[in-house]
Amino acid sequence: MWKKVLVFLLKLVLTGSCLAWALSQVDLRDSVFFRSGAVDYRWMVGGVVMAGLTVMLTALRWRLFLLAQGVDPGMHRTTELTLIGNLFNLLSIGGIGGDAARVLLLIREHPQRKLAVTMAVMVDHLAGMVSLAGMFFIVSVAKFDALANQSHLGKGVIQFAWVYLSGGLGLVLLCFLAACPPVHRRIHANGREWKWELLRRVPETYDVYRRKWPLALAGVGVSFVMLLAYFLTFWCGLRAVGGTASAGTVLSAMPVIDSVSSLPISVGGLGVREKLFEILMRDLAGTPPEISVAASLAGFACSTFWALIGGLLFLRKRDRVTVAELEGVDQRTEQET
Repeated sequence: MWKKVLVFLLKLVLTGSCLAWALSQVDLRDSVFFRSGAVDYRWMVGGVVMAGLTVMLTALRWRLFLLAQGVDPGMHRTTELTLIGNLFNLLSIGGIGGDAARVLLLIREHPQRKLAVTMAVMVDHLAGMVSLAGMFFIVSVAKFDALANQSHLGKGVIQFAWVYLSGGLGLVLLCFLAACPPVHRRIHANGREWKWELLRRVPETYDVYRRKWPLALAGVGVSFVMLLAYFLTFWCGLRAVGGTASAGTVLSAMPVIDSVSSLPISVGGLGVREKLFEILMRDLAGTPPEISVAASLAGFACSTFWALIGGLLFLRKRDRVTVAELEGVDQRTEQET
C-alpha cells in the first residue's frame, strides 16, 4: 500500500514539475488564462464531441477483442466500463489504473471468463500500440523534412518515440511468436505441461487472435480511427484558445506527444503532454508557448468531461467497488499476464 502511495506522490511531483516547466515559458499576463472571452466555446464543444467519439471507438475496439474470446457485454455496457476506466486512468486512484476497474467489473458479470477478459484488455493495449506506431511511422515519412528540422529537444523527443514504439512493435511480435502452436508445444514438451498450467492457458487464449484474425484486424483498424478522433480533440482545443495551426500539423505532432505522455510517469499524462505540445507545435508551426500550453489543457479538459461522466456511472451500486478489490485484481492481472 505504501509503495503505491509513494509512486502516486512521485507522479504528482513530476506532474507539477512538468507543468511548472511548461508554464515558465508562458507570459501569463497575455495568456488565454487571464483574458476574458478569449476561449471560443464552439470549438470546445467540438472538442468534447471528438472526445466522446474517442470513447465510443475505444469501447468498440475493446468489444471486438472481447468478441474474439466469446465474451459480449454489449456495446452499451462496454462503453460504460470504458468511461469508468477513463476515470481511474485520469485520477490514478491509489495507483490503480482503469484496466483493473474494467477487468473487475466485467469479471463480475462473466466469472468463468477471467483470463479471457484479462487477455482482451491486454490485447486492446497492444492494438493501441500498433496503431500509434503505424501512425507515427506514416507521419515520419510524410513529414520527414519538417520533423528533421526540429530543435535539439524536439529531435530528442522524436528519437525517443522511435525507440519506444519500435520496441513496442517488437513486443507485440514476440507475443504472437510465443503463442504460436509450434512454439507453445515446444515449451510444454517432455511432460512439463502439468507444472505450468497458467503458461499453457495464456498462449492458448492469446492465440485466439491469430485464429480469429478478422476481428483482430478490425480492432486495429478501429484503433487508427480512434486515434484520429483523439488527436483532433486537441486541434479543437487549439482553435478554441486562438491557435491557427492546421489539423495536419497537430496530427503530425500528436503521435509523438501521445507515445511519451502515455508512459505512467505522471497523473493522466498531465504536464508531460503540455511541455511536449509546446515544444513540437513551436517547432512545426511557430505556435507561441501560451497558446500551445492552453491548447493542450483545453484538449485534456474535453477528455476529462467524459471521465467525469464515468465517475457518475461509478457511483451506481452495481459498479461500486472498493480499492481493496481493485488492488486484488491488479495483482491477479500481473500474475496472469
